[in-house]
Amino acid sequence: MSDYLEVIDRARRMQDFEVQVAVPEDFRFMGSIPYDMEIVGNQAFVVVPAMTIEEAVQKANRFFQNTP
Repeated sequence: MSDYLEVIDRARRMQDFEVQVAVPEDFRFMGSIPYDMEIVGNQAFVVVPAMTIEEAVQKANRFFQNTP
């Protein structure tokens, strides 16, 4: 299967998952926010498009870890 067909197939099979992740104490919003989210206390409820719940959790955690 060609690369672009694989990308289209992956996009078609993605689902939105709502995951809960811990918000680091020093977290500050900087730049664009790629996901819908609500932060309550030190927990974030994040809606992430992904193939699996595990991938969604990884994406959400990566966002909080890589945002200064």
